Amino acid sequence: MKFKLSYLAVITLPLLAQSAIAEEKEVQDMSDPLAVYTQVGGSYGTNGINFKLGKTLDTGSLTEMSMVLFEVKSMLGEHTKDDGSSAMNPDMANDGISELRFRKFDVDMTNGRGISMDVIHNFDTNSGTASIGMIQALPKVGFWQAFPIIAAGVQYNDGSYRSADGDSTGLNSDFAFASFTLYNKFQLTDTIWANYNPVYTQAIFGEQVYTDNLKGSDGLTHEFVLSWQMTPTQNFRLWYNTTQNNFEDGDFRLEYNQQF
Repeated sequence: MKFKLSYLAVITLPLLAQSAIAEEKEVQDMSDPLAVYTQVGGSYGTNGINFKLGKTLDTGSLTEMSMVLFEVKSMLGEHTKDDGSSAMNPDMANDGISELRFRKFDVDMTNGRGISMDVIHNFDTNSGTASIGMIQALPKVGFWQAFPIIAAGVQYNDGSYRSADGDSTGLNSDFAFASFTLYNKFQLTDTIWANYNPVYTQAIFGEQVYTDNLKGSDGLTHEFVLSWQMTPTQNFRLWYNTTQNNFEDGDFRLEYNQQF
């Protein structure tokens, strides 16, 4: 089923992109994490192929912007590092879709603040997370600008790993969490910028195995990005994501994005 889903995504995403092209929008700064625009993107890396599609929504306001973003992750990666699975689940190899992500992002242009609702579902583990977060733009200092992000959410699963026969027992939640991200943007030239984004996640309450393990250095991850704006509407981005306790064994991917 996962294998079929991956090919379905390959077929349908270009069709959706054609629909997006039909809408003419003012070109947005693609290096700005608060920018809202219709987009399509794809990447390839150590965990396979990823696709994403973003669509702006009409808010009826000149100062408020909104979009939805849909991502398909880790397809056709069985021949790559960790057999195409995510770094957190290297034993679950497959050539199908590992994760789906849905995100809704709303921005108030008057105060540089955004609100994000995010749902990520992992097919390998039949689990996922649902969260809500806020990002705030801080004043730029030289070539550096920071965007702190706070978020809270829950981890859910279908209960299959608890049941004796491995069948789903319904929706379960193991823990609630809070996270803090310091999104850092370094504008190196007019067309090149870098990001370093440390993320700290702490289990607030829930099962002891999570509240004991998801704390201290175990809850710290790092994201490094180097980006090149090839044209006002196209860029390439090189990503490296890793954890504090296994820094040298992270995940690389090269991404292309097109704004419409």
